Amino acid sequence: MKAKIHAIVILFTVLGAVCPAKAEREIRSDRKWMDTDGRVIQAHGGGILFYAGVYYWYGENKARGAEITGVSCYSSRDLYNWKNEGLVLRASGDSRNDLYVKNVLERPKVIFNPATRKFVMWMHIDHGDYQYARLGVAVADKPTGPFIYLGSKRPLNDSTSRDMNLFVDDDGSAYVIYSAENNSTLYISRLNNDFTDIEQPALEGRTWNRVLINQSREAPALFKSGGRYYLITSGCTGWKANAAEYAIADNPLGPYRNEGNPCRGAKSEITYGAQSTFVLPLAGRPGCFIFMADRWNSRQLGDSRYLWLPLCVKVDGTFTLRENRSWALSDCHPKETYLFPPEQLLKSAEKILYKKTPQEDLYLYLLRPVKRSNGLLPAIVYFTGGGWITGDSKDSLQNAAWFRDLGIVGIAADYRVYSRDHTSPIEAVEDAKSAIRYVRVHAKELGIDPNRIIAAGGSAGGQLAINTFLDGHNEPYEDLNISSKPDALVLHNPVLGIGFGEAFFKEHPECDPLRNVRKGWPPTILSCGTKDDTTPYLGAVTFRNAMLRAGNICELVPVKGAGHSCDWPATNPAFLPTLGKMAAFLRKLGFMPR
Repeated sequence: MKAKIHAIVILFTVLGAVCPAKAEREIRSDRKWMDTDGRVIQAHGGGILFYAGVYYWYGENKARGAEITGVSCYSSRDLYNWKNEGLVLRASGDSRNDLYVKNVLERPKVIFNPATRKFVMWMHIDHGDYQYARLGVAVADKPTGPFIYLGSKRPLNDSTSRDMNLFVDDDGSAYVIYSAENNSTLYISRLNNDFTDIEQPALEGRTWNRVLINQSREAPALFKSGGRYYLITSGCTGWKANAAEYAIADNPLGPYRNEGNPCRGAKSEITYGAQSTFVLPLAGRPGCFIFMADRWNSRQLGDSRYLWLPLCVKVDGTFTLRENRSWALSDCHPKETYLFPPEQLLKSAEKILYKKTPQEDLYLYLLRPVKRSNGLLPAIVYFTGGGWITGDSKDSLQNAAWFRDLGIVGIAADYRVYSRDHTSPIEAVEDAKSAIRYVRVHAKELGIDPNRIIAAGGSAGGQLAINTFLDGHNEPYEDLNISSKPDALVLHNPVLGIGFGEAFFKEHPECDPLRNVRKGWPPTILSCGTKDDTTPYLGAVTFRNAMLRAGNICELVPVKGAGHSCDWPATNPAFLPTLGKMAAFLRKLGFMPR
């Protein structure tokens, strides 16, 4: 009987060791990481490739300790739960092969080459005495392999080549960075067209460069944010943890300016017991990354743990790291995305086609708060200025991002203008009404409250925002049962009927804001420079007074001494004070989170 019980206990223990793991909803550094089958994840010194909506995590399988087992691959769609895709590059039993089990394979990284449609892996290849010191390359047709090993070399000057990483720039060019010259100096080189070798001819200062010269740095991790290049490295102290440092450059080849240790708090002098391996950009979140590091256990390498931390680059280009034993991806977000360049915000926005016209397709550029909400959120839809002649929706993205940072959905909307489309202000009004109507029709799928839609704009864009409320000039094919009328208005030095636009309003009085003020307008807040010669301050005062007389809620924010574009762009000193008052106004009315 005891034998039967003993056998049952053994069977239960074995089965329990591989039972499916509970789905994760956070990233934790205080315990072993398990795959979806309940087995310990073996992906040390690794990096992550994001391809076709899936994250692929490649790393050293240390199940046999220092000996080569191979390169493991795990896949995930959420960065929390990882499926084991097996060994994508295996060890060899041939002592003449670089991948011989008694050799060393470290820090495998994989990038995708869209021209060749190949997945390319680079890695540090060495012998047990670490004197071979070469970089190996393998390729595959699928992210899950199998990878075919092509061989190894010392790419430059026959210099030792050890800890390495890969980086792909926005223009598609790829780079390898590695510890060279017996780990005293880092080399960075652009890769050739198929990413399997460095670019030739190799020209120092043009295709490759020596960086952090004689600083004895290893474990490099290169990433880009806000047009600048960031390089996190470790000191050379073997398996023993040391202080991380980071450096910044305007070019991937350098020169790099050292900014010191980014870590703060307890154990910051040893990077919380870890060593850098990779920095993962978070798709759709400018300035947001995951810092990936290994907590090496030199006595039992297979039991080395992982440390992942949120990394958020501030608008001044700096960042800090703090140990966080448990966190969610929603915790990784910069506080001030509105100061990112409009081009960068444009890349991170959801691009939604809302209208097709004979002249051009029109899009909404949607910026969603990083912290997800279970409920429907208010949305603010911005129309840029330009006198109905010029105007680019990206010019209002910083305003939309500012409100997004405060917890509501920020949207910048295209509309037709004369310089591109040879159209009149009437078509622009039609487009603005179509945009609001589209947001209301698709509110639920966009996560937006259809009863808390704010129309906003500056100069002529302010007039368009107002005209989404006024009657007339609807596209004949649109369902007029769906209202284009916003629930609130946010206006920056808007065209109101005094000054610029008087000739147009004389011809089209139905579009003139001042002539059409009546009871029932939505709550409105507007700014205007007291020295504005284009849309005079007198017009803003007249409009505010007319709104109040009609029984509407209206607030005017004067910007003393300012001309037109009184609070734009985001670098304008009046931007924050003015938009802060606008946010407070909306908050009182229930349009902003408290």
